[in-house]
Amino acid sequence: MTFEFKEYNNILNELFDYKFQCILKMSLKISTGINYVDHILGFLKAGDNVLWEVEAGSYIETFLQRFIEHNLKSGYNLVYVSFNASPSTLTKRLSHLPHLEYLTILDCFTSGKGNSDPLFVQFYEKEREGFKGNVIKVENPKDLSQFRVAMDRVEIEKGAGVRYIFDSLTGMQDIWGDENVTYKFFTYSCPRLYDLQTVAYWVLEKEAHSPAFKANLRHITQVAIGLEKQDGDLFLKAIKIEGRFSRSAFLPKHYEVWDEDIIFPSIGGRAPSNLGDKVRTLRKKIGMTQKELAEQVGLTPSFISQLEKNLISPSLDSLLKLSEKLNTQPIYFLVEGESGPQQKMVIKSGERQDIQLPGLKGVDIKLQLLVSDAINRRMEPYLLTIKEGAVIKGHFYKHKGDEFIYVIEGYLEVEFQDEKQILRQGDSLYIGSSIPIRWVNTGKGDAIVLWVLSPPRAGW
Repeated sequence: MTFEFKEYNNILNELFDYKFQCILKMSLKISTGINYVDHILGFLKAGDNVLWEVEAGSYIETFLQRFIEHNLKSGYNLVYVSFNASPSTLTKRLSHLPHLEYLTILDCFTSGKGNSDPLFVQFYEKEREGFKGNVIKVENPKDLSQFRVAMDRVEIEKGAGVRYIFDSLTGMQDIWGDENVTYKFFTYSCPRLYDLQTVAYWVLEKEAHSPAFKANLRHITQVAIGLEKQDGDLFLKAIKIEGRFSRSAFLPKHYEVWDEDIIFPSIGGRAPSNLGDKVRTLRKKIGMTQKELAEQVGLTPSFISQLEKNLISPSLDSLLKLSEKLNTQPIYFLVEGESGPQQKMVIKSGERQDIQLPGLKGVDIKLQLLVSDAINRRMEPYLLTIKEGAVIKGHFYKHKGDEFIYVIEGYLEVEFQDEKQILRQGDSLYIGSSIPIRWVNTGKGDAIVLWVLSPPRAGW
């Protein structure tokens, strides 16, 4: 009798502990990775399905990346279900993030919208081993039953508390060919993910779906957020926040994207607006790390870090050195407002500023800016010197604009997804929507190229 009572008591205690843990998990505040969005939403909660209704050019990729980075840093498993981006594109975009061992990419693009094109399939032959995360190819995502089996396996393997990103409900609809099929999958998955106490992001393109479809999705999800453009400005608007209330949450919030940072000017976040922001903006434009800048001006990386956070102020001597290495006038750091650095009209050949772009570090290429600075300009011209035999995978820089290239000297082979072109001295190339995937200097000697961007990187 005593044994039975103790056993019963133990069962009650275990049940209580389980319920307590469930309540605790549900009450935890979960971040989007963006402080002001957390403030607007009152944070996310375990079980939330978050619907992102986006317009073209609203930088949803940056919102996703901030969420991914925050969760990987925090040690959470994250599953990225990709219908819209090839594994090669996606892994390159995410390869710099920490703790990639927690990331699983469920590739529904290669055999989906990619139609098993050899260009996309070769990722598994050439690039997969170099990526530290896990990539799983769904063999036939066009078959909804096969996709659901793949999802069920991932859910069972990863368990509760995992973060999910479904990068395109629109992409699902494109390959399944029916809005109702997409809706049925959504209504099947959301309750499952809620019960698993996950947080799931779902992205759809606003204009690609009927009002009824969007309304039905909002009814099921716990959170819905809109990203839209109005007269060239970007706005974030909370559409639904279940279980949380704020008088101002549903008002549109103007935001900007600066060098992959999401900034809300209404809360004083626009850069550059003070000394630390100005130093950071110019340093990143040049492609310097905090350590590299510190070494050039005779300071410590810790000093530069604190300076950029506006925790300390530099001496006059340090300010003069900073202005020299960042290619601006000291007065730029001292004046209030958002005007750019003082710009020189004429740049002598010996005054050109060497630039390091993130994707070109360690490559046999020299890049020099041909103006004093690109802030408040409409074009950004560079002189590129590409060493003999150099091979550049991808393009010089990930951009959202047009480019003009003129070959001053040398011989270059440029490859696009469906063709190759040979550029010789005197040839020019205009780049709009089709982006090069490979450059090779196949000639003898260096190739020298004039490269002009519009708009400048500073405005992207």
